[in-house]
Amino acid sequence: MDLAARAEDLERHLGDPGDGDAPFSWRRILAADEAEEFPAGECRALDAWGYPAWLVPAACGGELRGFDELLVLGRLVARRDLTAAIATGQSLLGALPVWIAGGVEQKARLARSLLSGGAGCLALTEEAHGSDLAGGEVAARPAPGGGFALDGTKWCINNATRGDYLSLLARTDPAGGLHGFSVFFVEKGRVPRGLSPIPRLRTHGLRGADISGMAFERAELPADALVGREGRGLELILKVLQVSRTLCGAFSLGAGDTGLRLALDFILGRRLYGAGAFEIPVVRRALLDAFADLLAAECVARAGARALSCIPGQMSVASAVVKVVVPELVSELLRECATLLGARHYLRDGPAAPFQKVLRDHALVGLFDGSTSVNLYVIAGQLARMAEARGESAQGPSAELFDLGRPAPPFDWSALKTSSRGRDDLLNGVEPALARGGGPELIALGKVLLAEREALDRAVLSRREERQDSPALFALARRHCWLAAAACCLQVALSTRAPFAGAGWAARALGRLLARARARDLPEPRDGDVEAALLDLHRERRLFSLMPVRLGGAA
Repeated sequence: MDLAARAEDLERHLGDPGDGDAPFSWRRILAADEAEEFPAGECRALDAWGYPAWLVPAACGGELRGFDELLVLGRLVARRDLTAAIATGQSLLGALPVWIAGGVEQKARLARSLLSGGAGCLALTEEAHGSDLAGGEVAARPAPGGGFALDGTKWCINNATRGDYLSLLARTDPAGGLHGFSVFFVEKGRVPRGLSPIPRLRTHGLRGADISGMAFERAELPADALVGREGRGLELILKVLQVSRTLCGAFSLGAGDTGLRLALDFILGRRLYGAGAFEIPVVRRALLDAFADLLAAECVARAGARALSCIPGQMSVASAVVKVVVPELVSELLRECATLLGARHYLRDGPAAPFQKVLRDHALVGLFDGSTSVNLYVIAGQLARMAEARGESAQGPSAELFDLGRPAPPFDWSALKTSSRGRDDLLNGVEPALARGGGPELIALGKVLLAEREALDRAVLSRREERQDSPALFALARRHCWLAAAACCLQVALSTRAPFAGAGWAARALGRLLARARARDLPEPRDGDVEAALLDLHRERRLFSLMPVRLGGAA
C-alpha cells in the first residue's frame, strides 16, 4: 500500500468529524476539551487501526522505516485533535532514546509496550531550569546493591502520569558538564518504589492532556535502565530532538488544514454587501495566501522528514529550520483565519467551535522540543561554518530529498550528528535544481533566492566574532530559516508533480517566504490557478496538500 492509499485508509477509519457518534467527532473532541478529559476513546481508535506500529522501527516488529509516512499520518490525526496527536507523539518521543541508543532487550520490551497500546514520555524539563538541560538537578547515583537510585522531580511532562515508561535525563556526575548526564529508560512496572506523580498542570490549550510530572525519591532503577553509555546523555538528547522537532511539523500542518477549512467553509457560505464574501478582494487574497503558506509549510515539513533519511548528518540545522518555520507559518495562518471568522472564532459552540480549540492547542507547538529562541541559537552557532563551506562540495542533495512522490530511503538510526559540519544541502541544492529547468516565474524567484543567500553569507561572515546569542546573529539565523524554507519550496516544486495545474501555488508560496527573508522587488502573485486549486480541493473534500488525500468526511 503506497502512502496516499494508507493515508486514505486511516481517514476512512477515523470517520467523519461531523458524525457525533464517531470517536474522532467534533462533538466528542470538544466535550472532552471542555471537561479537561484525556481523549482515551480517540487513542483506542488509533490503536484499533494499528497506529502504534508506526512508532516502532521495522527491525523491532513495527512499520517505522522512515519519517515521511509518519509525518503524513500524524497530520491526519492532528487535523482532528491536537491533544490526541501530541499525546501519541509524546510516546514516540519517549521511545526515541531507546531506538537510537538502547540495547536489544530494552528495544524488545519497549516494542511490546507500544504495540500493545502502551504510552510513555521523554522527561527532560525541571521547573527551576526549563530548557537549560545542563542545569538539571534530577540525579542518578549508583545504588549499594547495583543499579541506580534516582532523586528529584521532572515537571511539565506530557503523559508523565498515564504513561508506562519515561526516558529520563539525569545528572550522573555531581559536577555536571557535557559528560555529566545520562539517559535512563524508566519502566514503571520495574521500579518497586520511589515514584510518585505530581499533580496535573492546568493549561490554556490541550486541556485534556496529561501534562504533569514525576517525583523520584530513592527510586530504584535496575542497572539495565541506562540507555547507551553513561555520561553521553546530552549528546543523545540532542539527536532525539532532531527527530522530534522535525515531526512537530505534523501537528502544525493538521492545525493549519482545519483552521483554513473552517474559515473557507464560513466564507463560502457568507454573503456581505449583496455578494458572496469570497468575492471581496481582500478576503479572497487572505484565503489564497493562507493556502500558499500551508503548502509552503508542507514543503518544509516533508523535506525535513525526508532529510532524516537522506541527509541525517545535517539534521542539527535542518530540524531547527523546520521547528522555527512550520509552526510560525501556521500560527500566522490561524491568526488570519480568525480575522476572517470574526466573532465566530471565539465561540465554543456552533459550526466554527473547533477553531477556538485549534487556536489554543497550536500555540503550544512552537514551545515544546525547543522554543523558537532555542532553535535560532542552534542555527546561529553554525551559520559561519555554513557560509565558509558554501560551494566546497559540488554534490547536491540526494534525488529522493525533494521528490515527494518517491518513497524516502530507510532511516539509519546511527547516522545523526550533533553538528552539520558546514553542510547545508537545503540551500546548496538551489543551483543544481535551477539547472534542471523550470517555469520562468520559478527561475526568476530562484535567482532572487541565490542573491539573498549570498547577501546572508556576507553578513554572517562580517559578524563571525560575535557571541552566538547576539541579537544580530539571531536575526541572521531567522533569515537563514526563511531562505532555507524557500529553497525547500522551490526544490519540491521543481521535483514533485503537483496535483493541480500550473506553478502559481509555488510562485506564491516562494514569494511569501522570500518576503519574510526581506527580499525586495518580488512579483505580484497570480490568483487564477491558486484559487482553482483551493476551491477544487475544498469541493472534493480533500486535504489542502500536495498529497490531496480524500478526507473521511466533511471537516
